[in-house]
Amino acid sequence: MRQPLPPDVQAALARKDKLEAIRLLRARTALGLAEAKAAVEQGFVESAATSPEVSVASALPPKAKAALAAGDKIGAIRLVREATGFGLKEAKELVDRHEGVSLARPPGLAPGEVPRASSAKWIALLVIAAAAIAWLVLRQR
Repeated sequence: MRQPLPPDVQAALARKDKLEAIRLLRARTALGLAEAKAAVEQGFVESAATSPEVSVASALPPKAKAALAAGDKIGAIRLVREATGFGLKEAKELVDRHEGVSLARPPGLAPGEVPRASSAKWIALLVIAAAAIAWLVLRQR
């Protein structure tokens, strides 16, 4: 379904500021650059572009991404609602989809926990080095 461009985008086009119109449209709808450019040139936006299903990774506000990365899903939903004006259901769906798109954390880690570097390979290397040194010392006797 086609929808007219938002008023601020239309105002930028009236000033012949196409770049500003594209920037405003991208900020408002979370469209990619090519899609926003096409929408500005055509003069309308597909209604799916304003729904939470579009471009999940880029539609989530940066503060909501940070809250989600820290394990604060409720805070992320609240931030999405404030930034986009979506209802509770739509904001939760958007956050849930972003959670599915974001990098999966290894099993056994709590939300927001950073995986630790494994020291097993260093221990094995030290044991091999110690065995080699011991062999060299004992061989000389």
